[in-house]
Amino acid sequence: MTTSTLERPDVRTAPDDAHHATWTCENCRTETRAVRKRCTDCGTSRY
Repeated sequence: MTTSTLERPDVRTAPDDAHHATWTCENCRTETRAVRKRCTDCGTSRY
């Protein structure tokens, strides 16, 4: 019986610019970074 190890291919991540995008809160119109799921001012979820 032979044991072989499969190497995992390199995992690519998004460039830093992709994480700096913003979304606008529907409740208070504040811009929040896209990596956050809740508004930084009022706490409203972006979903």
